[in-house]
Amino acid sequence: MVKNNVHRGETIREAIKASGVAIGVVAEKLGVSRKTLYNKFKESSIPYSFILRLGEVIHHDFSQEFPHLSKSVKKESPMPQAPSNTNLLLPFDGEPEATPKPGNLKECEAELVTLQRKYIALLEKFNELLLKTSLN
Repeated sequence: MVKNNVHRGETIREAIKASGVAIGVVAEKLGVSRKTLYNKFKESSIPYSFILRLGEVIHHDFSQEFPHLSKSVKKESPMPQAPSNTNLLLPFDGEPEATPKPGNLKECEAELVTLQRKYIALLEKFNELLLKTSLN
C-alpha cells in the first residue's frame, strides 16, 4: 500500500540499500558527493528528476513508490544527466496535478506548437550533451 506523503529521502535510502550498490558508487554516478547523498536521505521533498536519475543508476523502478511517475515519464526513454544548475525543475518535480484539456481546435493547435517548441529545445540540449560526452 503506497502512502500519499511518502518521505522521499527515506524511500531512496531504502532503495539504495536494497540494490546493494555502494553509496560511493551511487554518488559518483549521480555526480554528487557522498555527503550530499546522505543529506538527501533527510529531505522529504526531493525533486522527482533526481529520483528518476537515481533509479537509473541503481536499476530501480520508483513508480511503485511514486505511482504518478510512470504516468509522467516513459520508462523506456532514459533521462540525460541534469545540468549542474539545481534550479532546473522538470514538470514532474512538483506534486502531480491535473492537466487542463484544450477546449477547441485553436487551443489544440496552440498547445501543439508549444509542445513542439519544447521538444525541439530538449533535442538541442540533448545533442549538446551528447557532443560534450563524446569529446571526453
